[in-house]
Amino acid sequence: MKADDDVYLRLAPLASSLQPLPRVDLYYGFVIPCPSMNAFVHYMSGMGFILSWDLVEWIGRSNIPANNTYGPEDKLVGQWLNLGNKAKNRFSNKPRMYDYPGTNGRCSHELIPDTIAVHRLKKWEQWVDVLRFFNVTKQLQPSDLYSISFD
Repeated sequence: MKADDDVYLRLAPLASSLQPLPRVDLYYGFVIPCPSMNAFVHYMSGMGFILSWDLVEWIGRSNIPANNTYGPEDKLVGQWLNLGNKAKNRFSNKPRMYDYPGTNGRCSHELIPDTIAVHRLKKWEQWVDVLRFFNVTKQLQPSDLYSISFD
């Protein structure tokens, strides 16, 4: 998986969502454009996407990626897979992957219990809000290592 550093990932729901999916030729994430639910429309958002190992190996040895390296990584990966006629198993996990509420119009919505990934956490307050929503901080004790109050 490739994920941005402003994404909160919930690994247990992510693993559960992958359980029934094929293990080969797999491209999984949040399809762009935002309103689309069709995983074959364009490419998966850079917030976080998963490639099966066979696709990772193909990227490493194919001339398609080697000769096409300029641009946003998420868009490039989608182009490489399309040009190589790869990723026959594409899955977009909307609405469980989304942008933080109010940060990106049609790509964002309110926090939901069934979340896999929340993107565009650019401010500490957004991280705290997400961590509180999912009760991640409930068992944390105060520490000298950080100065954010979770109470």
